Amino acid sequence: MLIRTLLLSTIVATLTATAALPSTYSANPPAQTGSHVSDRQIGKLRLPRELKIMWHREAHSQLKGMPKDQRHGWIKRQWASMSVSQRERKVAELRAKWNALPADVRQAMLQKKEQRREARRMQKAESGGGTRSGYQSGH
Repeated sequence: MLIRTLLLSTIVATLTATAALPSTYSANPPAQTGSHVSDRQIGKLRLPRELKIMWHREAHSQLKGMPKDQRHGWIKRQWASMSVSQRERKVAELRAKWNALPADVRQAMLQKKEQRREARRMQKAESGGGTRSGYQSGH
């Protein structure tokens, strides 16, 4: 009984602490605190998958007219060219559009994205001749 009470109080405390965190997604890269943070990590696109989906959907007609090599990495380049305040506004705009969609549409978009991701993984595995560790499937 004591363990259950302690576990429950820990869960409640954790939920309370996380509820106090800001609900908007922070676009700021973490500050360097003595540990090594590479330029690659700082320059990463800091958007959740659903916001990337919305941004691609929003820019579909513009991207469709571009050559494939220019389309690749377009969102990352746009993100890198924005100021912090522009990024915050873009995140808020994309979040509002995402939240305005019906739940079944959001779920379908996420499933479609995951299916495409799995298809690319399978294609890469087939063309690569195995997995990263060198283990061939089917043995």
